[in-house]
Amino acid sequence: MIDHLDADLIDITSFNRCLAGLGMEPVVSQNEFAGKINDVTNYHLNWMNERNAMEERCSKMQADSNNYLNIMDRLQGELEAVKRELTAAGEKERQTRVKNKHLTTKLKQEEDEVRRLTVMMEHKQDHFNHEVRKKERESLQHKERLCKKIMEKKVEKGG
Repeated sequence: MIDHLDADLIDITSFNRCLAGLGMEPVVSQNEFAGKINDVTNYHLNWMNERNAMEERCSKMQADSNNYLNIMDRLQGELEAVKRELTAAGEKERQTRVKNKHLTTKLKQEEDEVRRLTVMMEHKQDHFNHEVRKKERESLQHKERLCKKIMEKKVEKGG
């Protein structure tokens, strides 16, 4: 019986050290020992439940984190695609502006050429009209002279 009591005291002593490590009151008797065993078992079960809950939260947080990283990667890809599209659109706009400037310059040159040709045509038309009037006057003068000559010849023959 003494050996059994010594063993129980050693167990209680070891157990008290564990309780002290856990911040619990030490036990004195065998009854307290059994009660504390229940308390420690409950404490351990609660701790395991909390640990499992924390592991689940941690696992969920890890899954959420992975999901967020995947979303970030997808959005980063979309952002890069939009940037490429913007760059392409900017380049297309620049090329269009250059082409527009070129066409505007060409249009101005064509308009200048049309003006120049119009002025030249008007000048030629004026010159042509002047020449036609001159020829008409000359023709009229020739007709008058011819008529005069014919009249003179009639007068000479008839007279």
